Amino acid sequence: MKNIFNGPRVYLSVPQPEDFDEISDWYADGDFVRKMDTSIARPLSGEDLERTYRNLDRDTEIYLHVRTIAEDRLIGFVTLYNIEWQNQLAQLALAIGDPDDRGQGYGTEALNLMLNYGFNELNLFKVCLDVIATNQAAIAVYQNSGFEFEGTNRLAVKRDGHRIDLHHMALFAENFQPRINLK
Repeated sequence: MKNIFNGPRVYLSVPQPEDFDEISDWYADGDFVRKMDTSIARPLSGEDLERTYRNLDRDTEIYLHVRTIAEDRLIGFVTLYNIEWQNQLAQLALAIGDPDDRGQGYGTEALNLMLNYGFNELNLFKVCLDVIATNQAAIAVYQNSGFEFEGTNRLAVKRDGHRIDLHHMALFAENFQPRINLK
């Protein structure tokens, strides 16, 4: 039987307590935080992040870490949240922490592992996400994985005195075509 959490170069894992100190380094990078989320950028300690993880609603959120297979190195996280089981819907968030690990295909692989899990294990019908319009790298990854634009919350995000659109994107289970070799 195949391991649905393993891809060719990364795997999805349960967070370990020692992971959160490393993730807190990512949150000290204002560019990382400002591209990932629409809320204010602020550093978070490992303790803050671990406390947040411990307090997740396990019925409506699945949060996993992304690790490289070769070095067993933490490189990101991916989550399905606001899961509406009755409607078979979920929101998705994905982040690759270190800038040197971005643009290497790790995000695409982690995204496709989580989508495969969501559609084929959790029986989701649709996965949605929000992405800031200036985050072109993320938009390209999402489009490459089959996500389509569903709408735009115009001028919803304020960054450096400028207003930026927030795009809503979605992928239906019937349109999911894995972009990686699922083992």
